[in-house]
Amino acid sequence: MPATSPQLMAGGDIYPSRFVRISASADNKGTQCGANELPIGVSGVGTNVAPLNDLVTDAKHATSGQNIRLHGDGEECLVEAAEAITRGARVKSDADGKAVNAATTGTTPQNVGGIAQDSVSGAGEMLKIQVLIGSHSPQ
Repeated sequence: MPATSPQLMAGGDIYPSRFVRISASADNKGTQCGANELPIGVSGVGTNVAPLNDLVTDAKHATSGQNIRLHGDGEECLVEAAEAITRGARVKSDADGKAVNAATTGTTPQNVGGIAQDSVSGAGEMLKIQVLIGSHSPQ
């Protein structure tokens, strides 16, 4: 059974379906992950604007002070991909909190956020993952 996800408030803008980390500057706050930062989960797919509002082109999941719907370790959810990803791949955050392939070679430790459950062909597609938080060194 998955652990209960922490209840956090946004410490800044968080877009839907992005990796989220614990804020480095405030208690009980979460911020959108940067490149290869260790996530705590993935933000929900919903936005903080009313449905069918065609005038909003930059809808966010949460802004500073709003609650974050967080998918935590063990849960399945959608995350926005930044590149092509194949099912079974370990994924991590890019600079915008989107999913990219974790490196399989090299010496830089990889802060993984999940395992791809399906495949996507490129940036902007929604990737189903099982959230699996951890770090590993490429082989």
